[in-house]
Amino acid sequence: MEFYRQMGEATDDTIAAVLRRWWTLVQVAADPATARTAAAIAAGSAPGRSAAAVLRERQENR
Repeated sequence: MEFYRQMGEATDDTIAAVLRRWWTLVQVAADPATARTAAAIAAGSAPGRSAAAVLRERQENR
């Protein structure tokens, strides 16, 4: 229902951005890698570092 609300409230200038945002959301949600990545993050086994860790290190190194 949120999609329809946003589309109904969009102006001629903003409707393309609203549609693009929802299209992107659907594409990401339909990608099987999204579920695997989310599970790896929840399990703590995803490669790389969290954004919080990177920001903390940047603050410490200033």
